[in-house]
Amino acid sequence: MIPLTLKVIAPSIAQGAVTGSKLSFSSAKLTQLSEDDFMMSVSGEVTGTGPLKATIQVPDGVKVSWNQLLIGQLPLDTITAQPFTGAKIESSQKFKVLNKTAFAEFNKFMLKEREFTWHLEGIASVEAAGLNLQGIVLSKDVTMGGMQNFPSVKIDSFNAPAEHPDGGIEIEINSTLGNPSPINVELGDLVFDVEYLGHIVGEVGATGVTLVSGDNKLDLKGRLIPQNSTEALAAVGDLFSKFITGQNATTSVIAKSVRPNNESAPISWLQSAFVGTKLSVVLQGGKDLKIISSVDINALDLQFNNENPYIPMASSSSLTAGFSIPFGFPLEMKQISQQITMFDGDKELASLGSPFTAATGDSKSGKIETSFAPTPFKVAKGSEELFDDFSKRLTLEKSVSLKMKGVANSIAKTPVGEVEIQGIEFEVQTTLPGIQGLKTKPAVVNSLVVTGGTAENMLIKLSVTLFNPSNVKISMGDVIFDLLFQDQPMGKVIMENFVLDRGENNVNVIAQFGPKGDEANKAGRELLDNFIIGKSNTVGIKGSAQSTPIAPLQKALAALELTTTMPGLKSPKPIIEQARFAIGLNTIFDSKGTASIDAFNPFDTTIKFLNIKSNIQVKDDEIGNIDQDLSADPVIIPSGKTVTTKDFDLNLKISGAAIKSLFDSLAGNLKTNIAATIGVAIGDFVTEIDYSQNDVPTSLGKGAGQ
Repeated sequence: MIPLTLKVIAPSIAQGAVTGSKLSFSSAKLTQLSEDDFMMSVSGEVTGTGPLKATIQVPDGVKVSWNQLLIGQLPLDTITAQPFTGAKIESSQKFKVLNKTAFAEFNKFMLKEREFTWHLEGIASVEAAGLNLQGIVLSKDVTMGGMQNFPSVKIDSFNAPAEHPDGGIEIEINSTLGNPSPINVELGDLVFDVEYLGHIVGEVGATGVTLVSGDNKLDLKGRLIPQNSTEALAAVGDLFSKFITGQNATTSVIAKSVRPNNESAPISWLQSAFVGTKLSVVLQGGKDLKIISSVDINALDLQFNNENPYIPMASSSSLTAGFSIPFGFPLEMKQISQQITMFDGDKELASLGSPFTAATGDSKSGKIETSFAPTPFKVAKGSEELFDDFSKRLTLEKSVSLKMKGVANSIAKTPVGEVEIQGIEFEVQTTLPGIQGLKTKPAVVNSLVVTGGTAENMLIKLSVTLFNPSNVKISMGDVIFDLLFQDQPMGKVIMENFVLDRGENNVNVIAQFGPKGDEANKAGRELLDNFIIGKSNTVGIKGSAQSTPIAPLQKALAALELTTTMPGLKSPKPIIEQARFAIGLNTIFDSKGTASIDAFNPFDTTIKFLNIKSNIQVKDDEIGNIDQDLSADPVIIPSGKTVTTKDFDLNLKISGAAIKSLFDSLAGNLKTNIAATIGVAIGDFVTEIDYSQNDVPTSLGKGAGQ
């Protein structure tokens, strides 16, 4: 009776045990993928099988459904359950795909979601307690973790080593992809599109990929592709900008294709599931990158004005920067813009900004050549005195150093197109050659022309060569220097709209000669006398705080002190071309006669003789003198002309030798030496000159009424 009862109730007990048991998979591995099947290795366990040892077989395997869709069939290995403990499962069977469309949908779901549930259904046989029970229904749900769209994707390294042979820029990405699912999949070769800011900017791939649970190292290689649209190029530029400036950029990697290997066609259900999978990937910015290593200002122009003395206009026709990029692909600079703050030591001095300007240079040479148009050079508030001192040091010293901090933006030609790279920060030291007080080469007076005079000054026009060894060009407006001779002030030297250029400067200068005071007049008279007789003189040109109204240049110009040689007057003729004496019968009794001269004006302006005092000698013997006031009727001599003066009163000192000389003169060979003090007016400037001339051709005639 009991065996019969067991046979009746055993199937119910077996069914209940199977139904009440729990089936779980702890891991699964999919390999040897094909269109119709793949090998599926699972690890798991069966629990809750009851107090009896049982052997469970599913001869025809189980139908696998997901979301009420039949997706495949999976054979199951024999399960041997122990009393109260169940059984461990280690199985490797071929999974047959029954519905490729549904299976593709399942894989999409598995890739994106946290977990999924399979429903397994089949007919099992159970052998327990010596009974072999058939027709037991196996119906189980198995839940496993999904891949959650791979929430942990990390780029370990990024490189762009070269131009890609197919166009664009070769890229190499070493990454770690975290798979939170217990499912491992033998994928093969993968290809992804790289998307940034809504644009496909590149494509990368990996070969022989098996996706395992946990971290997966993926070595991706590919390229950034050439771009045609402004928007896409802007996206590439932003990507490079963020990397170079140390900022993170969030990109998207979009699955494009998967196939077992390069020679195999894609597996339709896997391709369908894989394509379009979008992963968010953060490209971390480069660390401690120094893109710009040096800046050399080959030429700097500063244009000052009195309205805004501490905001001169600055420009440069030549600026060179040393640079490098952390990549190997070729990059050619096209344009560059800059925002620069300059420091004198650690103190902020000034700032300037220049818009995009043409640039040349490439990553191979590591040099950028550029320039910038006039832009305000803004001295920092509170740094005015510092800038005054800087200007002085630039004027006097061999060189001055500056620290330059700023941000540069560039437009560069790359294998993907012209891109704008923004926010390149730099901090470099640069050196400007100093002006060295304009003393590296002598100041040379090339020409000197007396052009006229005012009531206060004689006006002299000079052409002077100054040499500026610096690469700084300075526009200063009108500047005024003191003119010195024998340390006495002679007047002023005026340089109108003075521009001190680099190198040799030929400067037109106006000198105002007008010494004041006894000592200055004495020295000035000597200077003028030497000039008239053609003798060169060493003069000084000295600056002062009054040299310019432009405050930041006052200390600099006040420190300037030059010496130069002022050449003597070069005249094609002597001032006295000929002298004429006239005596009469009474001369021997009253020692009176008359004299006139042919006077030449070597100046470039009309001169007037206002008075003349002269001593006349023949071979060291004085024969007479003249003391004539001409102020009522001056002798007027136009520039470059010779004028015969009216007769002057001649006081003769007749000696034996003098008489002999006079008689000799009748033969026409009398030569006299004349030493004169002449009061002259040059324009409206009145002064006296001491003038001596030897061997003046002199003729003797009879005076009227004598």
